[in-house]
Amino acid sequence: MREDVVQVMRDGNYLKVKREALLDAVERTEAMARARERAYEYADAARDALASLPDSKYCDALRAIPTFIVERDK
Repeated sequence: MREDVVQVMRDGNYLKVKREALLDAVERTEAMARARERAYEYADAARDALASLPDSKYCDALRAIPTFIVERDK
């Protein structure tokens, strides 16, 4: 699967690798679930890093960004 991902990224298209086959492999290996879990860990770390900043509307906006990023659809 890794070689297929590299191929798609290198080519910028799915001419040599079938998109459906790649998506099936991602589902089968639970790669997306693991990536999402890792993203939530990074988001938590980002919010923790902001905890020492004083409360303000600007800090509230910064604290909302990690959640927005990991919960968006695309």
